[in-house]
Amino acid sequence: MEIVRLRCSVLSLDRRDRLVYWPDALLTLDGGRLGEARPLGRGAKAPRGVLDRRGRLAIPGLVDAHCHLPQYPAVGADGGELLPWLRRNIFPLERRFKGAYARRLSRLFFSELAAHGTTAAAVYLSVYKEGAQAAFEEGARSGLRLVMGKVMMDRGSYDTDFTATHPRESRPHASLRESDELCERWHGAAEGRLRYAYTPRFALSCSQGLMRAAAAEAARRGAFVQTHLSESRAEVAAVKKAFPGARSYADVYDKAGLLGPRTLLAHGIWLSDAERRAVAASGAVLVHCPTSNAFLASGIMDLPAARLAGCRTALGSDVAAGPSLDLFEVMRQTVFAQRLAAAHGLFKVPSRATPLKAFAMATVGGARALELPEGAGTLTKGSPADLVLLAPAAYDLFGPAADAQTALARLVYRGSRAAVRTVFAAGRRVWGRL
Repeated sequence: MEIVRLRCSVLSLDRRDRLVYWPDALLTLDGGRLGEARPLGRGAKAPRGVLDRRGRLAIPGLVDAHCHLPQYPAVGADGGELLPWLRRNIFPLERRFKGAYARRLSRLFFSELAAHGTTAAAVYLSVYKEGAQAAFEEGARSGLRLVMGKVMMDRGSYDTDFTATHPRESRPHASLRESDELCERWHGAAEGRLRYAYTPRFALSCSQGLMRAAAAEAARRGAFVQTHLSESRAEVAAVKKAFPGARSYADVYDKAGLLGPRTLLAHGIWLSDAERRAVAASGAVLVHCPTSNAFLASGIMDLPAARLAGCRTALGSDVAAGPSLDLFEVMRQTVFAQRLAAAHGLFKVPSRATPLKAFAMATVGGARALELPEGAGTLTKGSPADLVLLAPAAYDLFGPAADAQTALARLVYRGSRAAVRTVFAAGRRVWGRL
């Protein structure tokens, strides 16, 4: 792999989650890691062989911990709350995710992730194994770090051809078998960039038996689990009716064995304190998706309560309910929604939302949630060479920021895909020009 040496500005967290801003710095990408990451003194001359990219700002690659590949064409499909929105806009679209269409859409989706500065993501696919196979093949070609899984549904599935295609199998058996086969093939593939996530869609679409089996197989294989939790009030009420023996929505998953340190739980808006404690005790991650939650009028996640309970957190775009893959917008809306909720007294614990907290969730928080290599989410010596080169002039009209807080605030409040120029994942350029 070619060694790349860059002179640019750097904005990152360090290994102790402290903000670092170097207006003039040297980064060396060597063998998939940063062999060098240091500030340059005032008036310093860069060594020979260094690409002078002053005017560019390097940040860690962003991590989208919750998104839906087959739903991408539905971005901006407006109207309705979660459950009717799924039936009307999403299930018909996911039914198409097969063959050449699945391959084309996967290729586009991964290119779009990179174009938005995202170098790692947790991705839902559809119920079809062939669509998942195409997505993994294109994911391997993309160079990104991806945790993905075939959606598992044995209740209310949109697979209307199931009986014809699986004449000798029940839905739970076929769903588990196909997930196992995909996990066997892809978990740890592409030099470890690809990992598998058993993906029971949510409690309403899965029997207790399927959820238990998925949890057991994920644990046995060291794979991830991803699902949805307490996204809307109507969903919570429906789960209570469907699982009358459970104490809560989170308890449905706990009883099935789905909660654990490799479990990604999207949303977590309408949780009780007891549920948050259970999630925290399991080590599972709550993935906050503010743009999606606003789009579907689902509610505002109580981040202060989640943090007080000790929950791990990350950010997700939740495309297509989230109308964009732009994690700059997701960071921005994280701050705005939390401040509005605090101003109107919606939370018991005061919210102190800041650009720094949102940036941390989109970088180190996501990297830890997806168990990326040590140091991921930072630009420090020895960390994975997952980084984005931005043109701050695209969002900052006033020249280079004088200090770290100003640089970060302008990035979070004004940054967008328009500023992304070059993206590296595992030391390879995956998007843009250098």
